[in-house]
Amino acid sequence: MHFMWQVLSGCISISATLRRRGIACDPGCARCEAEEETINHAIFRCPPARQVWALAYVPVGPNSFPTESLYANVDHFLGSLNPGAQVQAFPWLMWYIWKARNACVFENLMEKPEDVVRLAVGEAFSWLQAQVKEVEEDPIPVPNPACARGVGRLGHLPTSYSGYRCFVDGSWKVGDVFADAGWVCSSFQDAFTTRGAANFRRSLSPLHAEVEAFVWTLRCMIGHDYREVAFSTDCSDLVKMVSSPQDWPAFKTYLDDMKMDMEEFSVFSLSLIPRSANVIADSLARQARSSSQHVLFVNDFSAN
Repeated sequence: MHFMWQVLSGCISISATLRRRGIACDPGCARCEAEEETINHAIFRCPPARQVWALAYVPVGPNSFPTESLYANVDHFLGSLNPGAQVQAFPWLMWYIWKARNACVFENLMEKPEDVVRLAVGEAFSWLQAQVKEVEEDPIPVPNPACARGVGRLGHLPTSYSGYRCFVDGSWKVGDVFADAGWVCSSFQDAFTTRGAANFRRSLSPLHAEVEAFVWTLRCMIGHDYREVAFSTDCSDLVKMVSSPQDWPAFKTYLDDMKMDMEEFSVFSLSLIPRSANVIADSLARQARSSSQHVLFVNDFSAN
C-alpha cells in the first residue's frame, strides 16, 4: 500500500517527475517510445502495462480502463461497487509493472507480461493466505474408489504427504448469462501455484454452479497430472453430496462424472473450509463472472 501512496502522491521517480524537479533526462518512455512518460502512462497506459492488466482479467478499452486520469484508474479497483473491485491482486500488479519498467530502463531487460502477472498474483496469493487465521478442521471423509484398491487414504492425508492442495469455488447470480468457476492449486513441496477461471452457461442454481466448478477443477487437476490432491471448498452441500451421493438423486449425472474422475486420483480428500479461507478461488470466479464473453483460463495449460 505504501507504493500505491507513492503513485498517487507523485513520489516515484518517473521521467516527467524528474524533469519537474530540474533533473535533465529523456522525457520519453523507454518501453514504447511515447513522447512523455508519466506515472499514469508507466503503470496503466503503456502497452506492456495494458497487457499485464488484460492478462490479469481486468477488461481494458478506450472508454473504460485505463483512462487518462491516474486517480480514476486507481479508483477503478477501490470500493465494492467499482468495476475492478474483485481484482484483489491489483496493488501487487502495480508494483510488479513498476519493477518491470525499472528492469527495462536500468538493465535493458524486457519482462514478459505473463511473467509479471504470475509473479504479482503469486505474491498476492501468499499474502492473502497469510492473513487467514489458521482453522483446524478435519477433512470430511469422501468415498474414493481408489481407496478400495488400497491406494491412498480416506479423509486424513499421510504424514509425508507431498501432493497438492486445491481451493475451488463457483459463482452464480440471478440474471447473469454465465455461471463461473475459479480454482487455485499449490504444491506442499514449494510455493509454485497454478490457477484457473472459467465461465459456463448459467446453471439452474448456485449449487449447480458449485458442482460444475468442482467437476471442471477435477479435470484440470487430471490434465496437469496432479494425482495426489486435497481439495477445499466453502460449499457444505457440495461436501455432503460427494460424501453421500445416494442422497442427491437430482445430481446423479454430475456425481457419476465425479466418480469416474475421482478414480484417477491416488490420494483424494475434500474439506469444508470457511469462506474467508477461500478468497483467491472466489476472486477468480468473480473475475470470470465480470466478463461479458466466454472465459477459459488455466495457468500454462491448454484445457480442452
